[in-house]
Amino acid sequence: MSSNRQKSFLATLSLSTKPIGLISHPGNTVSVLSQKLTGEADIFYFRCTDDAYTLYIRSQGDYFGKAIGRSGNFFTYSEPHDSETFKIVNKEGETLTLDELNTDNEKVYLRTRSDERVNAEFIFLEGGARLLANGQVNITLDLNIIERDTPYLSDPDEI
Repeated sequence: MSSNRQKSFLATLSLSTKPIGLISHPGNTVSVLSQKLTGEADIFYFRCTDDAYTLYIRSQGDYFGKAIGRSGNFFTYSEPHDSETFKIVNKEGETLTLDELNTDNEKVYLRTRSDERVNAEFIFLEGGARLLANGQVNITLDLNIIERDTPYLSDPDEI
């Protein structure tokens, strides 16, 4: 049986070849998890606990070390104690951990701890899509694993 550290990893997400990260949109008071039309995907630390994942931001910048949390149906940055947890799910609806992700590039779905599917809401004036719980459009995300068996930054010797 793998430890939580052994099931934790660094990865990026993309939607229809466009990178995913925290960006500002008019009408949102905070940056929200969205499809970026330019630039690079944010790097996320997928920390496993009980076969679900908390996503921490590992890209350099204002949000480094923050977790992904909720503001209504939108996903935004938060302190770790206010974070959302996600299940990685395949097309058959089975929950996956890193143990079942055989390649470094997988097509996956995300579900929240309350079993809401992470979908999209397209923003036609700006282009791109915001990710939100139970959004308008079902989406498949591209999970691009950068590093496997990744420890917490504060505990690099964790087993």
